[in-house]
Amino acid sequence: MTTSYAPYPQGRPRRLRRDVFTRNLVREHRLSAHDLIYPVFVLEGQQRREEVASMPGVARLSLDLLLPVAERCVALGIPYLALFPVVNAACKDERGSEAANPQGLVPVVVRALKKHFPELGIMTDVALDPYTSHGQDGIPDAAGYLDNDLTITMLQQQALCQAEAGVDMVAPSDMMDGRIGAIRTALDASGHIHTRIMAYSAKYASSFYGPFRDAVGSAGNLGKGNKHTYQMDPANSNEALREV
Repeated sequence: MTTSYAPYPQGRPRRLRRDVFTRNLVREHRLSAHDLIYPVFVLEGQQRREEVASMPGVARLSLDLLLPVAERCVALGIPYLALFPVVNAACKDERGSEAANPQGLVPVVVRALKKHFPELGIMTDVALDPYTSHGQDGIPDAAGYLDNDLTITMLQQQALCQAEAGVDMVAPSDMMDGRIGAIRTALDASGHIHTRIMAYSAKYASSFYGPFRDAVGSAGNLGKGNKHTYQMDPANSNEALREV
């Protein structure tokens, strides 16, 4: 709710901007480290650091190199670290089955991070594109169109696998219809009532995601394909609000 100032000269909004201590008192929003989530790209192996060419200053890290980064997040007061996996090509298939492997990269990293830094929140991506041989976020039917409901079943398994590893928050980014309710139901039915969900409620089919796909290694699998049949059209703001 907003209120209007009294008319000039009785109303003088600059009174509240006159000095630092008053501006500090009436400031509506404050950004601090507590408002941040630190995203990291993690890969298999040890002592591995790979620069992401399309994202200067960003690197993929193996778990042993990720631990000091997590320690720094704790020291800075950053509450959450978000994991994005770089999956070996040999582990990818048409269904993204590796996403539900309890001994896969993400569950192993989650368990290690929670063991060393229980006070640091860990968030994981719930989507199949890092795990599929075709680079799409779901399971295709015979015609190549992504099967929404079959994909949701796999996303439920992925979220459950991450919850069993001890993740604090899952972040579904796939844009399948109905996946948030389905994941919540699956988590609750398995006793993970405290696992939080932060949904990508309006994710656009945008070229701005190009560097991210390079970082997780799915760009090559996607090739000349696109995600227009499930991610949002950037031209449709009203539709985006309905999704939210």
